[in-house]
Amino acid sequence: MSGALSALAIAVGAVAAAYLFYRLARGLGFLEPAEDKQHQYRRAIVLALYALLLFLPVLFYGFERRWQRAWLLLGIATALALIVFGAIGVWSAVALWRLRHTDIADGGDRTED
Repeated sequence: MSGALSALAIAVGAVAAAYLFYRLARGLGFLEPAEDKQHQYRRAIVLALYALLLFLPVLFYGFERRWQRAWLLLGIATALALIVFGAIGVWSAVALWRLRHTDIADGGDRTED
């Protein structure tokens, strides 16, 4: 297979993958507005997990290849993106836990008078 033909195959595959991800996101309800705070936090957690699955192999591959100078900026950007999405995921998980467990998050059992 020539270089141009393989580039065309990769481009067509990328378009097909993007369409499949769009259909999956639409089917799971990610493209509609969030119904409530729990739905919004769940979306953020799923996004953080997806970013982890996307960026972590890039970092492993880069460290295994010892990041040549030309790719060092990509490694730095990937690490920063992983840190940001990880922080968003952790923050959303804590906020979702507090939202679901308001009696525990407020300081314990309170009796109403």
